[in-house]
Amino acid sequence: MKLKTIGLVLGGLVGVLVLAVALFFVFFPKQLAAREAERRIEAATNRQLTLGDDINVTFFPALGFSVNAVSLSNPQGFAGNEQFLTADRVVFAVAVLPLLRGDIQVRELTFQGAHVNLRAKANGESNWTFPTENNSRDQTTLEDLRLDDVRLIDSAISFQGADAQPPLQLAHVDAQLALQSLDQPAHMTAELDYRGQRLNIDGTITKPRAVIEHSETPINISLRSQPINANFNGNFNAQSGALQGQLGANGASLRRMLRWLGTQMDQGAGFGACDVSAAMMHHDQETALTRASLRLDNIQATGNLTLTQPPNGRLNITGALAAPLIDLNTYMPPAAQGAQAGGVSASTAWSTAPLDFTGLRALDANLNLTLGSLKFQRMTFTNVALNLRVARGAADARLTRIALYGGTGTARLIADGSGATPRIAAELNAQNIQAEPLLRDAVGFDKISGRGRLVAALAGQGGSQAAVMHSLRGNASFAFNDGQIKGVNLAAVARTIQSALSGQAAGPGAATDFAELSSTFSIASGVAATQDLRMLNPYVRIDGQGLIDIGNQSLDMRLAPRVVNSAQGQGGNASLAGLGIPFRIHGPWSHVGFEPALGDLLQNQLRSQAQSILGHQQAGNPLAQLGASLFGEQPAQTTPPAEATTTPAPSGQTQTQQPAQQQQQAPSNPFEDLLRQATRPRGNTSTSTTTSTATPSP
Repeated sequence: MKLKTIGLVLGGLVGVLVLAVALFFVFFPKQLAAREAERRIEAATNRQLTLGDDINVTFFPALGFSVNAVSLSNPQGFAGNEQFLTADRVVFAVAVLPLLRGDIQVRELTFQGAHVNLRAKANGESNWTFPTENNSRDQTTLEDLRLDDVRLIDSAISFQGADAQPPLQLAHVDAQLALQSLDQPAHMTAELDYRGQRLNIDGTITKPRAVIEHSETPINISLRSQPINANFNGNFNAQSGALQGQLGANGASLRRMLRWLGTQMDQGAGFGACDVSAAMMHHDQETALTRASLRLDNIQATGNLTLTQPPNGRLNITGALAAPLIDLNTYMPPAAQGAQAGGVSASTAWSTAPLDFTGLRALDANLNLTLGSLKFQRMTFTNVALNLRVARGAADARLTRIALYGGTGTARLIADGSGATPRIAAELNAQNIQAEPLLRDAVGFDKISGRGRLVAALAGQGGSQAAVMHSLRGNASFAFNDGQIKGVNLAAVARTIQSALSGQAAGPGAATDFAELSSTFSIASGVAATQDLRMLNPYVRIDGQGLIDIGNQSLDMRLAPRVVNSAQGQGGNASLAGLGIPFRIHGPWSHVGFEPALGDLLQNQLRSQAQSILGHQQAGNPLAQLGASLFGEQPAQTTPPAEATTTPAPSGQTQTQQPAQQQQQAPSNPFEDLLRQATRPRGNTSTSTTTSTATPSP
């Protein structure tokens, strides 16, 4: 019986509810409610609200009424026909109990298909400022509306600042703002599209009144998206738009993130996973990160940075960072294979993978870096003080302090990606370095050991590492002490022809000790030419000239050892006379060949004897003239006649003749030439290349 009674009561309640709903639809004064809502909103905002004629009672998304074609005007002082807000449809949710008493109280507003146009002026005025109790005490204010909830469904937001930049556009916005009062924290959630990516935003505004009255409020905002995840906890100044607080952000690819933000950056190596944690201060187009902890790829760094987004669209970064290690190979093609036990094919030794410096066009920078270690291909620098400047697609790295291979020095590297063809220039001044690991890591050559100095200024260009190596030009010099030339005992070769012919002086275990080894080089088209190679060894002096073909990883040198009666090595007299066999070193770096140049030996002996005779004849003697025509006026020497020199050709190539005078011509400073070209306007980027000469073949 009791269950039956309960069922009757519940059924009666349902019937009453259905009847109430029906009566609500029939008797709800929707026209009156719309006009009342229009009056209250206009009074509270001091703006004109326009409602369409299609007014309907709604149960979803809220109990109330809806109106089509709604618009809210801008405040006075904002000229033009643009509205602050337009919407295809607005749903006004009303409080039920006050409605039973005939009181229409709107508690929620839901805008469907809305367009919100936010505008700011240089004088600080903005069109999102509304009357409040603090700034308009004699009129109805926004607080009188007593709205608890405002929603946007499939809407759009446009923000135009006073800096004449293109407006920020947010599309497909689904947002909700829970607002009990202007003096209580407001919670906001939103999903929206920005530059083709869906963003999820969740935040709390501690003082909503401050946003409307252009003052400062604490805020906490988190952002989740595919390009970037970030959170900010700090203060927001609604007057200036400034942010100050703690920032944390991370992304799976910095390259994709920069492209998403509008910075030009093509596909390439590196610029992958990244994250940052720092104290942040943002104002206008400038963001300062202090006490920052940064990670990019395998780089961990700390320091201070300032990021600016200028009108040219390229991100500008300045500041100072410290890092234990930076590996530049992450951003470059693989290093050359170098000399291997099984030999190196010249066509594959240098990488042919395309060089890509276009990432340098994405930003400008001026950074001071203190690095524990810097890696470039196989080379390693330690205790590095580096200034890095990036401008107009070219990077200029100046290493004002480095420790490398047991020595110290300075260096400079330019990578120019501003044009269609990448260009590279390098300058090095190193003292007290170990020759063998440096040459092995730099160019894959491991036949010389010792310690000394190396000075070089080189430049090259090309679409790959191989192309750059074949285009190198510039100059270099070195002087190594107390080392060895591996693979041959030149002292033994100088003493006896039999040992050379029998192979006793050359081989894997053979070596030539030296007290001093030095030379200067002129470099063009990837070939280094020298006329003054000198080696001092107790009892042996060696002079040489020839070519080191960097592009093809081969060499062809002519050495003239002389056995002398002196044990003095370093600093000794290199011009002491003695007897020796001219010697040729040639072949790929991995399989250098050594052989005596017997033709030169006989020629030098014949020249010496002939000139000994001719020296006693009178100047007009026909025999003397014949000797001069055959052997020249100069005494016996290893340097060829100046009027025509023959280039020792790499394996498989034809020897060519070029004037000896041309061999001495080299760019006075190709490094500075490239720097000037990299920083001048792109309308004139031609580069003149000086061709190299060679030395004679035995």
